[in-house]
Amino acid sequence: MQQLHRLVSDRIMGTLQSSLQGEDVSFTQMTAMYKVRAFAPISVTLLAEHLGVSLPATSQLIQELVRRELMERRENPDNRREKLLALSEKGQQFLSIKERAMVGAYTEVFGGVDAATLIGAEQAITALISQARQLQQAQGVHLQGRSGACPAALHVPALPLSKESPPAPAVRKENV
Repeated sequence: MQQLHRLVSDRIMGTLQSSLQGEDVSFTQMTAMYKVRAFAPISVTLLAEHLGVSLPATSQLIQELVRRELMERRENPDNRREKLLALSEKGQQFLSIKERAMVGAYTEVFGGVDAATLIGAEQAITALISQARQLQQAQGVHLQGRSGACPAALHVPALPLSKESPPAPAVRKENV
């Protein structure tokens, strides 16, 4: 896992840094946007907990994103003192553009790998994600949005590697 991380992280971080240049968006703001998308609608307080930063710092960060029309803030109908956050359409588009750049970085790293290896990797990754979700749900580890659903960030659409990808292998229950 460490070797894979090292292989990919340099390219991904370089792509992220390049894609943020000229955007005037900090890494923390970018992280906040991903968290808000995953858990929307989310309170400012809960976002601060997700980010691990103070409430005043989070409020300031959100103020800037709202000013730039990347995020929307509104009153919670159940608690008028609480503000709820969601990405604006502009914020959704912003993240989509950044994600396309990230997928491009993965394509650069793995573009020359043969299709059979990629299909096998896709199946293994699908099984890993499935097991990780099950473990998180069983342990109550994942932080839920107001809907109580699993974070949208975990719902990554599969990228078809071929027109007829075989089904994912069955998930084994025993420890490996």
